[in-house]
Amino acid sequence: MKEMVITISDNLHKYLTFLEKTRFIKSKEEALSTALEFYKKLAMHDWLPNVYRMGGGRVLLMDAVMLSDLFHGLSNTEIFNAGKASAFKRKLTNPFFRDVDFSDTENWSIVLSELEVMGWGKFSKFRNEIKAESCPLPIPYLEGYFEGMFGISFERHPSKFPNINIFVAKKKSKK
Repeated sequence: MKEMVITISDNLHKYLTFLEKTRFIKSKEEALSTALEFYKKLAMHDWLPNVYRMGGGRVLLMDAVMLSDLFHGLSNTEIFNAGKASAFKRKLTNPFFRDVDFSDTENWSIVLSELEVMGWGKFSKFRNEIKAESCPLPIPYLEGYFEGMFGISFERHPSKFPNINIFVAKKKSKK
């Protein structure tokens, strides 16, 4: 660990003091360190005013209700196909995905980590299963995205817990 001394505006100092007093943060130092980690994860060095980029593509910040409205007029098949097409395009445009074999389940965590950073929810993998928690996207979109990204079909298994879905990769049929 390296120590660094920085100067911040009075306004930011007041804000950090408020967060510390109300116990939203443990300390100003921890908040600044966490903010820098997000700066790095979100590749904010590549951001311009009103134009945000991440992993080779532009990022749009949108309220989940607005996103839901976009999907409302589409059939489940159209939503699935949109997810699949998005995955194909993401594989082509994200420089971190080049030369990665996503048919190998060991590499799925690369994609799942990116989805978490982009605010899609919390994702975890166990063998050939993906657990999605608190994802605002429709189930067919996720199924299509996973199929397009990993090159295998998935079957959704609902959970007894709200906002949790399990996606199990189907075994490839032998020809």
